[in-house]
Amino acid sequence: MRHYLYIWHDPAERMLVASGIEFKDCIAALGEADGIVLRKGSAGTIKKPAAFHILAPQQLPALALEDMHAWGSHAWADWQGKPPASKDAAVAEMLDHRAALAPLPALQGRFLAFAHDDGWYLKLFYGEWDDVAALLASTFPPPLGTLDLAALRQGGDGYWLRDGTVQVELKTHDIDSVLNRRL
Repeated sequence: MRHYLYIWHDPAERMLVASGIEFKDCIAALGEADGIVLRKGSAGTIKKPAAFHILAPQQLPALALEDMHAWGSHAWADWQGKPPASKDAAVAEMLDHRAALAPLPALQGRFLAFAHDDGWYLKLFYGEWDDVAALLASTFPPPLGTLDLAALRQGGDGYWLRDGTVQVELKTHDIDSVLNRRL
């Protein structure tokens, strides 16, 4: 995790947007998953979706040691039960972000994440708020500040956490505008 956190929540979309959360910060919350599907790099095209990898839980710590920031964009979703087929077009479409959250139940997963420059931008879709609350509870080191998860759940404001303080911030996908003002 970085030395700051920017985060906001859209309850209608069941989506968090954050800067400061890296993939390695999510591993503890993925402990109950049977694995993840992962797309490295940019999305594919409609005619040729990007390839994805199926990873077991024991492979996640090694993945977290890779320089995921250097990949540029990546996407992942957790799954339960039977692993998806490596040629599953619906999974590939979901990871290319051309599908809504609807395919997530097919994986019986809890999270669908789109990231750019690991730790810089994260868009995380979720199935149940309790899963997000558990992920966030394991993500924030005390020096950042204490985020009111009940307020975040309501989705009214964005938040900036740094050096033990929490400040209200604009809700935006333009992470650069926030970081340019704050860092």
